[in-house]
Amino acid sequence: MSLKHILFVKNLPMRKLNLIFQETLKILFSFLLFYIWLRYFIRKFWLAFLLSFLCALVVYFVLFFIKRKKTSKTGLKLKEKLDAENSFLSLALNDKAMDFFFKLASKKHKNITKHKHHLLITHEAENVKTLLWFENSFEGLSVSKTMEIYQKVKKEKASKIVICCKNISDKHLLPFLENFNEKFLILDEYQTYEKLYKFYDCFPEQTHKYKTEKKLVFKDFLAFSFNKARAKSYLLSACVLLLSSLFIRMSIYYCIMASVLVVFAIVSYFNPYFNIKNQSEVL
Repeated sequence: MSLKHILFVKNLPMRKLNLIFQETLKILFSFLLFYIWLRYFIRKFWLAFLLSFLCALVVYFVLFFIKRKKTSKTGLKLKEKLDAENSFLSLALNDKAMDFFFKLASKKHKNITKHKHHLLITHEAENVKTLLWFENSFEGLSVSKTMEIYQKVKKEKASKIVICCKNISDKHLLPFLENFNEKFLILDEYQTYEKLYKFYDCFPEQTHKYKTEKKLVFKDFLAFSFNKARAKSYLLSACVLLLSSLFIRMSIYYCIMASVLVVFAIVSYFNPYFNIKNQSEVL
């Protein structure tokens, strides 16, 4: 593997968990905003609560369908996005990536010339040329990088230049490319998957995959919740409730919650099952 293929790749987050968390926050923030004002005008707690929740849901679904309508043309499913990312990773680490693109283009075109970093497709009936360049950099496509590519391929005199890349890192790139006589089409890893792989029904072999985080099971949740490090937090919360009784007469609910927090603190601190230390040193 050459030096240009040295990567600093972070593990993918737990996408589904993050998505649920983000969508829940949207509803919660909307609910709080409605509740502040509805509670001001409506004296009954449960009525204000219910109306605020319904209003938050209405706003959420309206915004959801507006966003969905905008992204429906280029939207990919979660599994397809993972495949798109893994496909780019596999091709970027393959010194013969153009062999795959040659195979893909050969499904619909005949006059194809393969080079080390690009393909040249000649449309004899139209007397035009289309050039496909695969940029294996993980830093994203910028104006300067695109100009480097253009200097290498302008001698081919293609009327259309298609560049497949990880992503676009420069927001000024697309407006800048309007100044050229050649037509540029920049495809990020997701657009490449949708407009090339799916369209031609030709998918690269996934020789490399991003590592995904392990899904939390119930035992992991218990270990996280009742770890020894959590004992102080539970105990502090219980103390805050107890101190509040000096200023506000404590109800039965305060007593129950404070007792539960103390029990949690005891379990977290004294139960060795949840306090197994993670090995940090290799030697």
